[in-house]
Amino acid sequence: MTPTHVLTFASLSLAIAARVTTSADADIALVEDGKARAIIVTAEEPSAATRLAERALNDHLFQMSGTRLPIVRESGLATVNDAGPILYLGDSEAAERLGATSKGLGPGGVLVRTYPSAIVLLGPDDKTPADRFGTWHASVRFMEDALGIRWLWPGELGKVVPARKTIRVGKMDIRYTPSVQQRYIRSMGYNERVEVGLKRLGITKAEYDAAYKEAGKTVSTSGSFFQWQCLGGSLGLAAGHAFGHMWDKYSKDHPDWFAMQPNGSRDQSELSPHRSRLCVSNRELIEAIAKEKVEYLRENPSRKSVSIGPNDGGRSTFCTCPECENLDAPEGRKITLWDFTGKTQRDFEHVSLTDRYVHFWNGIAEIVVRERPDVWLTADAYSVYAAPPVHRTLHPNLAIRFVGIDYMSDELRKAGRADWDAWSQAAKKIYWRPNLLLAGRREGAPFIYVHKLAEDVRYMAHHSLIGTDFDSCAHNWATQGLNYYVLARLLWDADRDVDELIDDYCRAGFGPAASDVKAYLMRIEALSNEIAAQGVGITAPYTPEAIAELRNFLERADEKAAGDPAIVRRIRFLQYGLDFTELQAASYRLLDESNAKGLTPEIRRRASETLTEKWELARQMFLDEPYAVNTPYVYWGGEARFGRLGFTCPKPKTKPPMAPVSNAAKSPGF
Repeated sequence: MTPTHVLTFASLSLAIAARVTTSADADIALVEDGKARAIIVTAEEPSAATRLAERALNDHLFQMSGTRLPIVRESGLATVNDAGPILYLGDSEAAERLGATSKGLGPGGVLVRTYPSAIVLLGPDDKTPADRFGTWHASVRFMEDALGIRWLWPGELGKVVPARKTIRVGKMDIRYTPSVQQRYIRSMGYNERVEVGLKRLGITKAEYDAAYKEAGKTVSTSGSFFQWQCLGGSLGLAAGHAFGHMWDKYSKDHPDWFAMQPNGSRDQSELSPHRSRLCVSNRELIEAIAKEKVEYLRENPSRKSVSIGPNDGGRSTFCTCPECENLDAPEGRKITLWDFTGKTQRDFEHVSLTDRYVHFWNGIAEIVVRERPDVWLTADAYSVYAAPPVHRTLHPNLAIRFVGIDYMSDELRKAGRADWDAWSQAAKKIYWRPNLLLAGRREGAPFIYVHKLAEDVRYMAHHSLIGTDFDSCAHNWATQGLNYYVLARLLWDADRDVDELIDDYCRAGFGPAASDVKAYLMRIEALSNEIAAQGVGITAPYTPEAIAELRNFLERADEKAAGDPAIVRRIRFLQYGLDFTELQAASYRLLDESNAKGLTPEIRRRASETLTEKWELARQMFLDEPYAVNTPYVYWGGEARFGRLGFTCPKPKTKPPMAPVSNAAKSPGF
């Protein structure tokens, strides 16, 4: 900066304040011809969100132009010669002199505003403990809207950072607080299931860690992909399946506290003791659980909630004792229960168990709130208690995790929407904890439903939704990545136009090939709609003809990419997903053929060839582009089925070479 004169802190602020009355559009130069023209000013003690934002903003400016902006704490402004434009980052006295503060913003809220010679990016941060990252969110909004940066999927390959030696900013004025306070999407990582898949693929844990570490690298400080999308915030509601300890702790002295099985026994030791079912009509059990929760809250006085969600899964069924049965509503929705106490599994029809569970939850809540009237107890609208209660009213301190809505079935989606309406009227607090992102987790196949998703998120956001906890992003970015991306954007702003989001995704990531990539993705959505309408398996629509049609879209996109290495590689990323889908669909057709005709030598031969080719591809693509399809998880979830075709995963003869995953530039992008 040219040392022509020195402005004091007061005179600089007053000079800018005097100019904000003008209505002229801003045209602020941050960088001009590779040279810094502005400075970043923060409070003396910046919040954690501000510190992250200043690093990320400067890193991305450097990646774009080769230049970083000087950073000054506000007390140092008096020593700055010819400050030029100022980017105020985070709440500060200097920003407040412009009239720019976080006052009135809620948790995670943002202010992005330009003045003739200043830019303000801030949020309430530590003033709103439910979401302390408002300034970070504001910086991301600025980097996207003003600088054109996008992050489509994790790692540098998914980042779009335009190269510019001159960076100028036009007029901006955004003041916004997200209505969905908790915006959470779980990110699937290493677990016991992945470990099983790795063994089947002959990939070590060290190779798994190295592949994801390399693939996830970015040139610039970015936070995580999900943090970049402004996810975060917290409702402070404890959740989860709360009674995994019950069998070990109570079965010896209180066997009557556990669910009576259809054979009259309450012994669950051989079925699923750590997923045990309870006799929820038992008053002693209710009092014992309430006592546990009260003791926990006494030991943890800062906690504002506890979970009373029933155990999930397992082989034991729900209680069939007369007392529990009498709590059910006879006119309740029909469900299916199961019985593993015989030689083979027996399924039988029953009415919904929601009313009995509301009785159970209410009983616990009544006792707990005597001690802690401020505490919330979290229960689940899920499983055989997914239907709304018929006769019983929820205790006012009960918060509900709503799991329903399924895009694999139009019928189930419609029922889920109706259930949301009923539960949102029944509970004072309700948030969405769906499993819908897990669709296709055992196959890794394409399944896109972004238009349905946009309709439902918008509807819920305007009908009682206070937060989300999506289970889970399985990291199948080449086959379902558009779902993850659009969902994250909608959780920040549920009223965004989904078609604009899709167009922006394609335009940012694929440039001249955008129209063909969009056609590819929308054709997958159309096939996904067929799955939901017809109730078929997720690989069923991917016939050889459909695969050829989809491949043609990507081939045209590759031609239009004009040799741009980043775009070509992103198209190849999608191609990996299609290649895997082609072999996966062929594998399931062979399974269907074997079920119809028996395992003939010819089917066994073709199965061996197809499944071996798929196994080799799954290994190579994971080590090359692990975010394309999470093949270790797929090989946990679905590959055991192909044992019926006489196939077992081979042992690798040689290790495939690790391709360099990050295409990040070693120097700034100019």
